[in-house]
Amino acid sequence: MLIVKKTERLEGTIKSPPSKSYTHRAVIGSSLAEGKSIIKNPLWGEDCLSSVNGCRMLGANIILDKEKDEWIVEGGKLKTPDNVIDVGNSGTTLRILTSISSQIPKGYAILTGDDSIRRRPMQPLLDALKQLNIEAFSSKMDGTAPIIVKSSKISGNVVKIRGDISSQFITSLMMLLPFNNEDTEIILTSPLKSKPYIDVTIDILNKFGIKIDKTENGFLVYGNQKYKPINYIVEGDYSSSSYLIAAGVLINSDLTIENLFSDSKQGDKAIINIVKEMGADIKVKKDKVIINGEYNLEGIDIDVKDIPDLVPTIAVLGCFAEGKTEIFNGEHVRLKECDRLRACAVELRKMGADIKEKPDGLIIRGVKKLKGAKLNTYNDHRLVMAFTVAGLKAEGETIIDNEESVKISFPNFVEVMKSIGANIEVK
Repeated sequence: MLIVKKTERLEGTIKSPPSKSYTHRAVIGSSLAEGKSIIKNPLWGEDCLSSVNGCRMLGANIILDKEKDEWIVEGGKLKTPDNVIDVGNSGTTLRILTSISSQIPKGYAILTGDDSIRRRPMQPLLDALKQLNIEAFSSKMDGTAPIIVKSSKISGNVVKIRGDISSQFITSLMMLLPFNNEDTEIILTSPLKSKPYIDVTIDILNKFGIKIDKTENGFLVYGNQKYKPINYIVEGDYSSSSYLIAAGVLINSDLTIENLFSDSKQGDKAIINIVKEMGADIKVKKDKVIINGEYNLEGIDIDVKDIPDLVPTIAVLGCFAEGKTEIFNGEHVRLKECDRLRACAVELRKMGADIKEKPDGLIIRGVKKLKGAKLNTYNDHRLVMAFTVAGLKAEGETIIDNEESVKISFPNFVEVMKSIGANIEVK
C-alpha cells in the first residue's frame, strides 16, 4: 500500500514517462514489418510488455536492451502461437492482436487476460471481423475474452462498426486491413469517441509506410500495403504526466516536465488547456512544461468524449477548485479497468469531496480541503496516481491500496514523485 501525507512543496526537473499508446503501436507495427526496427525510449510498463510478449508469440524476435533503453524488433513473419496469449491487464494488446492473429499461417490463436480484461467488451470488434470473413469468437459466447481467432483470409471491402465504445476496435482494424487485397472502407455507425487515439494510430502507421485516408463516414485503408521497418523514438505521455501537472498546479511548486511535445497528437495533451482554463498560468515550451504553483483554480465544464483517461485527474482538480466542475460525455469511462466514474465518486467522498455521479459524468463542487482516508483503487493504475495527488494536498494521512498497479503505465511513479519532494512511501 501507499502512504501519502500532506506535502508543502514540490520542485525539480523530471522527464515525462514514455507514451503508452505510441509504444504499443510501435512494437506491434514493428512486428509486422519485414526487417529490423529499433524503438528507443519505450515504456517499460506491464501493458506494453504484454504487447511484446504477444508479438513474440506471433513470431517476432524482440530483444529488450535496458542499458540502451531500446527494443530491437525483427518482424514480418507471423506464426501460429504455441500457447495461449496472455495479455495481462492490457486492453490495447487484446484488441489489436485479436485482429492481427487472424493472419497467422494456419490453425487458431487464443487470447485472454486478467479478471478485468475478461470483463471488457469485445463483441463489436468480433462482429466487425465477421464482416471481413474472419472467424473470431468469445469462448464463453458472451463477447468477452478468452477470444479464439482462426487463421483467415480477409475478404470484403466495407466494414461497419460503432465509434462510441472503444477507439481500440478501430485501431485494431486499421492495423489489420493493409493485409487485405483490396481497399477497405471503415464506416462508423455512431459518432467517434476518443478520436485522438485514432489520430495517434494514423500518425504511427504513416511512419510504417501505411496509408489511411479519412472519409465522410470513417476511414479508407488501402490494400496490399506492407509495413516497413523503422527507427523510432517514443515521445512523452500526457496521460501519465497529468498527475505530475495536477500536483504542480495544486501545491507550492517549481517543476519542469521534459519530453512533452507541444505538437503531440495525443488527446490527453488537453490537460494543458484544462488547467489553464481553470486558472493555472503554466508555461508550455516546444518540448517541456514549466509549472510554478500553486494556483487558485475555478471550476469549469469539461467534455471528456475524447479524453477518458483524464477523468480521475480532473475529478481531483475539481475538488480543490472554486465552484462547480462538471464532467460530461463520459459513459465510456465506465468501461475502463473499472467503472472510473463510480470509483472517483465513492472514494473521493471518503476524503470529504462534494461529488455526484451522473450517467455520463460527475458534478464536483469544490471544497478546497480534503482529509486523508483509506482508499480503494480497484486495481486501477490511474486511480492510484490521481488519488496520490489528492493525498498530497489533503490534511492528514491517505492510505492507497494496490499501488503496484502503476507498473502498467508509469512503473517508476513513486520514485519520480519522491524525487520532487512528495511525502509518500510504500508499506
